[in-house]
Amino acid sequence: MTPRPWPRRDRRSIADMKIFELTRWTARSPRTGQDRDVALIETCDWVNVVALTSSGEVVLVEQYRHGIDAVTLEIPGGLIDPGESPADAARRELLEETGYTGMDPLPIGVVQPNPAFLNNECYTFFIEDCHCTHDLDLDEGEDIAVRTIPLARIPSVIAEGKISHALVICGFWWLAQTRPDLFSIS
Repeated sequence: MTPRPWPRRDRRSIADMKIFELTRWTARSPRTGQDRDVALIETCDWVNVVALTSSGEVVLVEQYRHGIDAVTLEIPGGLIDPGESPADAARRELLEETGYTGMDPLPIGVVQPNPAFLNNECYTFFIEDCHCTHDLDLDEGEDIAVRTIPLARIPSVIAEGKISHALVICGFWWLAQTRPDLFSIS
C-alpha cells in the first residue's frame, strides 16, 4: 500500500511566536479512518547563501544560537520576507549579515528542513565574486561576526565539528553537486 495524504481540518493556533506559529490540526488517517491531533510549526520559507570571494574564501557568520546555547559558524541566511523572491532574500541576507555583495544569486538547491512538523522550505543560493561593500545591517536580535575561510578548508572544518548546522552542511553539499570544479584538487 502506498501512503496517502491525511486530510486536515480544524486548524487551531496554539502560539504565535513572530517567526513561526505553533498550530494543531485534526488529521484523518486514510488507512484507519481515525482522527488524530497533529502539531505543526508554520513558518516562512528560508534562504541560505554560500558566498565566495574572488580569492576563493567562503564568507561565514559567527553568531550565538539560543537553541543550543552556543556560538556557531554558519553561512548567511534567514527568513524570506512576504512578497520577496528567494533570490532577492539571498542577496539581502548576504548584505545585511556580512556587508558583502557579489554576482547574481545562483539557485543550487531546495530542502524541506523537517517535514515531520515544519511546513517550509530552505532555498540555498551560491553567490560568486563577493567583496565587502557595506557595513553590517543587523536585526535587533542578531550579534554577528563575519569570518572568511578558504573553500578548500570547508570539508575539514565540517569534519572537525566547527560547522555543525545541518542546513549549512547541506548548502555545501549542494555546492559540491552543482560546482564540483570548485572542490577539485589542483
